[in-house]
Amino acid sequence: MDYTPINVQYPACIDDPPSQNNVTRDVAVLSQLTNKIRLYGTDCNQTQMVLHAIDRLDMKKDLKLWMGVWQDKNTTTNERQLSQMWDIFDQYGGDQFEGVIVANEILFREEMSITQLSSLLSEVRTNLTKRGIDIPVATSDLGDDWKPDLAKASDLIMANIHPFFSGTPADKAAGWTYTFWEGNNGPLFKTDKKMNIIAETGWPSSGGSKCPKENPGCTNPAKAGIDEMNRFMDDWVCAALKNGTNYFWFEAFDEPWKVRFNQGNENWEDKWGLLDVNRNLKKGVKIPNCGGTTV
Repeated sequence: MDYTPINVQYPACIDDPPSQNNVTRDVAVLSQLTNKIRLYGTDCNQTQMVLHAIDRLDMKKDLKLWMGVWQDKNTTTNERQLSQMWDIFDQYGGDQFEGVIVANEILFREEMSITQLSSLLSEVRTNLTKRGIDIPVATSDLGDDWKPDLAKASDLIMANIHPFFSGTPADKAAGWTYTFWEGNNGPLFKTDKKMNIIAETGWPSSGGSKCPKENPGCTNPAKAGIDEMNRFMDDWVCAALKNGTNYFWFEAFDEPWKVRFNQGNENWEDKWGLLDVNRNLKKGVKIPNCGGTTV
């Protein structure tokens, strides 16, 4: 499950910091949905707070964490996040981590070259080895941005694949996602199936509709809505469990800070959570039950 705690955007968190009680509550909820949690950054002690929650909930054997290290075009931000990453590893070691994801969609945003990113991943990998920590070092980016050079640089293939943004209606979204994953990213897959992961897939609960780029005036667009979210989950979650497709669901909770990215008739950026900003399951959301196993 992809997760960003409330109030971990720097520097706003200096005056309005995240709450350990909130994070612990979130982790308790997440533990009922998944055994792997993905973070996106290290700012505002978010990683430490999640680790503390896992410890206090006595779930060290049940929950693994993917550390996220945010990178963009701001050198100060990048250095701060990397420094925080090393502080975390030096304090906690690597046992609680499934892996580390350095940068998200940075090639898509054109804020780093593949050469720069490859060098960064190699540097992180080398320094982890020096610390005696043996975990995968990867990056995540749009499915379209995965090419052979990126696949070579990253220990895992981690593609963000959102059928909504393709303009695919919900009743066809699961098939579209699997076809894209196998067809576009499949040729780059690592031999170990566990090393191939859809790093983001999900559906917005409201905010408008999206047509394909090649058909801007379509009559059957992807619609943001609870019914559509449920349809995608129904078609995707249990099938992925059965066929062994590894993925992170985007996401557990709405992220109200993303409202600044909404524009015009596209008002979905802050509405991808299964639960609302008050941490309540959204009215009408139905978590699939796969043969007795709630996912």
